[in-house]
Amino acid sequence: MQGRHGGRPARRDRVRRHSTDPATVAVESIDYAPVVKDAPLTWGLSGRALCGEPAGAQRAHGLSRLDTVSDMKKLQTRAKAAQLAELKEDGRLRATQSLLLVGENIAVETNDPAARFGLYQQQFLYLNCVPGFSAPTGYRLEKAQVDGCVLTNYEPGHPVG
Repeated sequence: MQGRHGGRPARRDRVRRHSTDPATVAVESIDYAPVVKDAPLTWGLSGRALCGEPAGAQRAHGLSRLDTVSDMKKLQTRAKAAQLAELKEDGRLRATQSLLLVGENIAVETNDPAARFGLYQQQFLYLNCVPGFSAPTGYRLEKAQVDGCVLTNYEPGHPVG
């Protein structure tokens, strides 16, 4: 079934894709900016997979990257530098910028608040390196492996309810 959007299948007919192919995993789109943007090994990752519907220069749908982490400190160090560079532009992250949620030896990059909410329920925490950040009472706030960052389940624009 074709939708109204230039021959793209209607939303209910779209197929969610999963891939570990490096070229597919490296895809970016106009509405999804990954955290890890170059060689995964230099970020402390040993594997990556992409879930969702990549679309190149078109709209992507439900993209998340699953990262197996071999060096969490290296990942957090590189992610901190990327986050601070993003904040330097205008003091906030772009809406299309994915957030990095970490677990034990695994990380997920997504810009979908609903996906992050589900990950918070599974005890993943967001690596937040915003200078001076603090979370309200009732939210988790833990020390990250790099100075100047914390791990939290609180996002100012999307509080977990």
